[in-house]
Amino acid sequence: MRLFSGLFRKVNDISLNYKFSLIYLLCVLIPIISINVMFFEQVSRNIQVREERNLQITMDRAVKELRDTLLGAVTLSHSISVDRSFYEKLDAQYEDTVAYYESLNSGLRDKMTPFLSAYPYVDTIGVYTDNPTIESGGNYFFLSDSIRSSVWYGLMQQVGGPIGLLVHREPSPMNAEKKKTYFSVVREMNEYPIYSSYQKWLKIDISIGRIDQLINQDKLDLDLSLIDPYGRIVFSTNQPRLNDNEAFPIYKENESADEGNSLVFERPLGQANYFAGWKLIGTADPHRISAALFESRKFIWVVGIVSTFVPTALIIIILRSYNDRIKRLLRHMTKVKNGKFDLIETMEGKDEIGGLIRSFNMMTTKIHSLIHDVYELEIQKKDLELESVRAEMNLLQSQMNPHFLFNTLNALLVVSAKNKYKDITEIIRNLSLLLRRMIDWSEDLVPLREELHFTEMYLQIEKFRFSDRFDYTIRIDEGAEGLPVPKMCVQTLVENACKHGLQAVKGMRQIRIDVKIVSAYMIVEVEDNGIGMSPEQLGAIKELVREPRSNGESIGLRNVYQRLRLYYDDRVDFRIDSEPDSGTRVMFRMPIRAQFLERGELPNV
Repeated sequence: MRLFSGLFRKVNDISLNYKFSLIYLLCVLIPIISINVMFFEQVSRNIQVREERNLQITMDRAVKELRDTLLGAVTLSHSISVDRSFYEKLDAQYEDTVAYYESLNSGLRDKMTPFLSAYPYVDTIGVYTDNPTIESGGNYFFLSDSIRSSVWYGLMQQVGGPIGLLVHREPSPMNAEKKKTYFSVVREMNEYPIYSSYQKWLKIDISIGRIDQLINQDKLDLDLSLIDPYGRIVFSTNQPRLNDNEAFPIYKENESADEGNSLVFERPLGQANYFAGWKLIGTADPHRISAALFESRKFIWVVGIVSTFVPTALIIIILRSYNDRIKRLLRHMTKVKNGKFDLIETMEGKDEIGGLIRSFNMMTTKIHSLIHDVYELEIQKKDLELESVRAEMNLLQSQMNPHFLFNTLNALLVVSAKNKYKDITEIIRNLSLLLRRMIDWSEDLVPLREELHFTEMYLQIEKFRFSDRFDYTIRIDEGAEGLPVPKMCVQTLVENACKHGLQAVKGMRQIRIDVKIVSAYMIVEVEDNGIGMSPEQLGAIKELVREPRSNGESIGLRNVYQRLRLYYDDRVDFRIDSEPDSGTRVMFRMPIRAQFLERGELPNV
């Protein structure tokens, strides 16, 4: 167990690339190559053995067919030699030629015809005798001195038995200057001792075409050579036609094997005495076996290449799928450790690694979202505090001394009261209250009634400015007066409408404030009939309002939106609708139940 445990630890320390390479080498490549090599060697041996066996079968068949042909001729010679009538007619003494031909016609002339019909591979049958009363002609010949000097007769004298297989070249009967090759079965006719007055020889000439056919029928597989007892190549697959005075070539064993690469088969024609010394030599072309081996090797190579590269390609694809995704996962986990929450953008797949990548992306998204929300909340709070300080500082910077300004406004108020300037008195009082409220930033959430009260003071100042060319309406649902809202959220919207929407209007200027309670939400709308905005301007303002950092434009609208978002997060809905020359409507909707639950009260709405 300790050994396996240590081995597992070492394996765990190896990188995936090396592990996959080891798996491929040890479990795929080396086994496949080893199997293909063994298969190659075994198939090569099988083909070698099969081809040699086929050649041996071909060789045995050629020997059998040639032997059967020669045995047929020998059997024919036996059938003729045991016929008593031949002996009677050939051993008789004839008074004259007429007496011989009468005897020939009465029994010998048609005697050979059935034999020639039964043995189609026999060319001629001749019977030779030294009976001087026999006339040469047909199938019967007087054993003259010229015949005794022929090649076949001389060869027959050297044969130790009554039957001889002879291949000899004699002058052609049609042209004495040319020589013709004969393959003959010669037999001494001495079956009946009582008819031994004269010597008798039976000569059966076998068709040379038949012998050539037997020798050449397997020339595509073997080069056959028929060797006689004198070591001559009397018939051969590749032997050219002999000239008139050319003798049969002598067979040399050391030349039969083509540089030691050829397969040589040697078979005797038979066991009988007349077959002694006769043999058939078969030489196989070495390129034939090489071609068979090449075809099989080519097939094995193709199988080996396919069986190697196809699994290799599949394994590379599969292992790369695992390896690449695991590497991506590792890199992104390192990024997460360094505070970068990038998603893994790849084909996840439906396997376990794909599920792991999907879980990692979900986890990263949630962590990033949580961190982003916390950071954004903190930034919003800091921005709100900064905006409040900036607004207070801007207000303080706009006046050299707030007490000096209030004292001046009070002096103007006393003078206006003494001179009975009621309108001016009211405006100065409202302006003083507004300034004091703007300076007092101690509490950001105020009841809606208070916000609308100071908003109406601002509207009265604007009405004083524009006289009878300005009017406003305020409508509020019952039960909404006590709801808390961010300080100056309505007044800022009204001031923005007067400053940007109504300033350039020549006719009647109107502002409408509408507060409604719908279900668990309070909806505040501020609408003017000012110059409105083009779609491009409206889109730009909407983007500026939602920017987390201010660039100095649309500060009022952005301040209202950001403070609403601070208190109500995504539950607040802030909209701006405007068309050119048709006015602008700003609306925000905020939940009311949640804030009262936090305070322990619930309005009766």
